[in-house]
Formats: sequence, structure tokens, C-alpha cells
Amino acid sequence: MKKYLYAFILSFTFTTLSAQTYKMKIAKKGGEVVEIPADDIEGISFETSGSSQSTTQYVTLFGVKWATGNLQYDKGTWKIADHQWDYFKPRYGIHRNSTEAYNHTIMQADDQIDHFNFGVCGSNALTYSAAVYGNTTKKDIAGKMYTDDQFLNETTDFSQATFGDIAYWATKGQYRLPRYTEIQDLAQRGKWQFGYVIVDGTNRIYGYLVTEPGEGEFPMTIRFPKALTSEDLSKGLFLPCAGSRYDNTKAVRYAGYGGYYFSSILFGEDKDYACSLTFDNDDVYYTNGENCRCGDSIRPVVAE
Repeated sequence: MKKYLYAFILSFTFTTLSAQTYKMKIAKKGGEVVEIPADDIEGISFETSGSSQSTTQYVTLFGVKWATGNLQYDKGTWKIADHQWDYFKPRYGIHRNSTEAYNHTIMQADDQIDHFNFGVCGSNALTYSAAVYGNTTKKDIAGKMYTDDQFLNETTDFSQATFGDIAYWATKGQYRLPRYTEIQDLAQRGKWQFGYVIVDGTNRIYGYLVTEPGEGEFPMTIRFPKALTSEDLSKGLFLPCAGSRYDNTKAVRYAGYGGYYFSSILFGEDKDYACSLTFDNDDVYYTNGENCRCGDSIRPVVAE
């Protein structure tokens, strides 16, 4: 956001002007001079020019600009999470196994949602119904919007879209869903460090920090958890173990155990599963499909 300030010197006061008439002279860049009679001036203030413009925040890995937070609907506002580790009602700590993680449920609120069915946007964006999701085959929806769940009728009208790329729709074209090839690159070429961010004193939010391997290093997955510093986080992409919404309800399971992130295309010829990036404290997976009827996290990339 730019601020336009005119630099000038006031060589008079308004309290003791005597009988002489004073003027304020403002010299603009380009040579134009604006004169204002002193008697006409009630006050002087400096205001920002134009409406505020949101800027994209990202970290670049393997040439792709990944957003520095998950997509969120927060009390009427669509946004990228304030921090890389943020998700609503987080599970602090880590689960010992998948059974324990599944049995631990977190109910999402109506006005704070960050788990979404595959291929929904517009009036369908906040659905938790297992019957509402995008379902077709072999169609990459990154940066695209549609008026039908088969992705046949494409639209560029954000107000008419009801299916498609939720990240693109929610951010008015600033971000989009990651493509499957981008997820593959991240999983195959990245250095994945399992770890946790400490918030509010002692609470731990677990996830993976992904960085590009340094000189002499190879792609690897380090499963032993590490405390991640602000310096660590500034150098990579942190994806929290935010779980997944299940069972045709608002209940999120597996938070604190696994992360489940949709890409922009369905899995093979299957109309019910989408190519996804998933991980837990055991490993990182990119060849799995996640159920389109469930609510998964979205980590967008900058749309260019």
C-alpha cells in the first residue's frame, strides 16, 4: 500500500496572520504548483491513497510459490491463515497411533472452517455434506470454476461459480489449488523434517517442515520430531497435521496425527478420490487418493 505524502514547509501560523494574506504553496512533482489561501485551511492531515490491497505471501520451493498458510473461512472472511501452522481448534501434542487419532474428534464451527470437500466453491464452499463434491475424471481444475459438479460448464464469473478450484474462487484469483505434479515435486525432491511449533507458551502443533536440500544433501524424510524455530520456519514450508473431516458431519479426526491436502485433479479414473499430499509421523505419501466427500486442508499456491 503506497502512501502519497507532499513535503512542504509551513512558514506561517494561523493564529497571528495580521492583515496580510498568506497562501500555502504545494509544489508537485512535474512542476505543478497548487496555492491555497490560508483562510480556507481548516486542518492538515495525511491520508493513505486508494483502497488497501491484499498481497500474496509465499515461500518458493522448486519454482512454485506456496502460500504461507492454509485456506480459511474466518467469520465471514476468506483468507490465508495468519501463520503456517494455524488451523482452527488445533490438537496440541501428538497421537500415538491412528486409532487414538481417529477417536479424537474436533467439531468445526459454522463460522470458522478450514477443511473443504473436493471441487466445491461458491454457495457449496462451506458444505460438509458427503453428497456435494466435484466428480469427473482427468480434468485439472487449478484456476478454474464451474457451474456444475461434473466440471463441464466453465465460468469466469465468481458470483456464478458453485464448483471448481476453491482457492482460486475464495481469493478472487490470487491463489489456486496445487497441481499434482507440484505435489510430486514437493514430496520427491524436498527435505521433510517432522517437528512442532511451540505456541502460547508450551503448546505444540505438529507437522512437517519442507525445504530444498542443501549442497551435498539428498531428498529425505526425517521422522524424529524437532522443535522448529522461527528461523527454521522462515526457510521452508510448514504443513500442520490438521486432520480430515469425516462422516458427513463437521467432525475433524486425525488432527495432531496426519495432514491431508487436496491437489487439483482426481485420482486416476476414480470419481470419488482426489490426488492428494498426505503425511503422518511415519511417512510422506503422494500416490494416495483422498475421499472427495471428506473435508481436507487446502494449501494454495500463487496463481501466475
